[in-house]
Amino acid sequence: MVASGLTPEQVEQFNRDGFLLLPGELSPERVKALYNETSKLLSDFSLADHPLTKFSTDETAHVGDDYFLTSSDKVRFFFEQDAFDDKGELTRPKEKAINKIGHALHNLNDEFRADTVNDRNRAIAHSLGFKDALVLQSMIICKQPEIGGKVPSHQDSVFLYTDPPSAVGYWYALEDCTAENGALSFVPGSHKWAKISKRMIRADGTKAGTTFIKLDGVEAPREPEDEEFVMPACPAGTLVLIHGSLLHKSEPNRSQKSRYAYTFHMIEGEYKYDNLNWLQVPPTEEGGANFTHLFA
Repeated sequence: MVASGLTPEQVEQFNRDGFLLLPGELSPERVKALYNETSKLLSDFSLADHPLTKFSTDETAHVGDDYFLTSSDKVRFFFEQDAFDDKGELTRPKEKAINKIGHALHNLNDEFRADTVNDRNRAIAHSLGFKDALVLQSMIICKQPEIGGKVPSHQDSVFLYTDPPSAVGYWYALEDCTAENGALSFVPGSHKWAKISKRMIRADGTKAGTTFIKLDGVEAPREPEDEEFVMPACPAGTLVLIHGSLLHKSEPNRSQKSRYAYTFHMIEGEYKYDNLNWLQVPPTEEGGANFTHLFA
């Protein structure tokens, strides 16, 4: 049986709002399997040779070391900013200190690959008008209890830039997401007026770190007011589709409950993805970038 894509009404809603929630996209069995696999990954990774790289979406402190920049074809672990004391030592077990795991789960982990490269996701990408959908990063976002950091208002295409912008995020809730544990919130329709005005790049085109540059002739969007954001109910198993230009954020998790989610992004392969982007996929033997082709 051929998997169906989005209905015309769902496509219309995505184009209008810039995001779309699909409750029950993952069965309870798949949610449990991905949650258990996440727990296993967190338990099994070693601190022995880990550089204790922290992750932040704050532009003044964004991660940019070699461990981060060479993670496109690996499964690596990035810590929460608040997981360390003043001496740089972990204040909790490593399983409760990780911000995210990335960025090649869609290639290197069978459980997560099964919920990335499949007929349903291909059909959704077709529904959204993609000609050559490329998967270029995948992550488990942990949003740990008590220390899960705030993610300020941002647009995904700033970090995964194509010309023209084309990124779309697939975001699967592996636990119930609520106001208490840092659920996503969105500014509906902001993808229509908030143009991509900057991009995160590798500093000097090297492995020296990352920086942000402004795009010529594009005015930075205004910062939305708090009341412009909406936070829809997002139970475990929900898939959220997120337009790359949509302004969205999440608050810190100060509750006693985590907020695990699995997310990957796709871009249009027919558009330019250059070597300034922080995420660079190793080349194939033929010389082209070794992206995962969703339609292959």
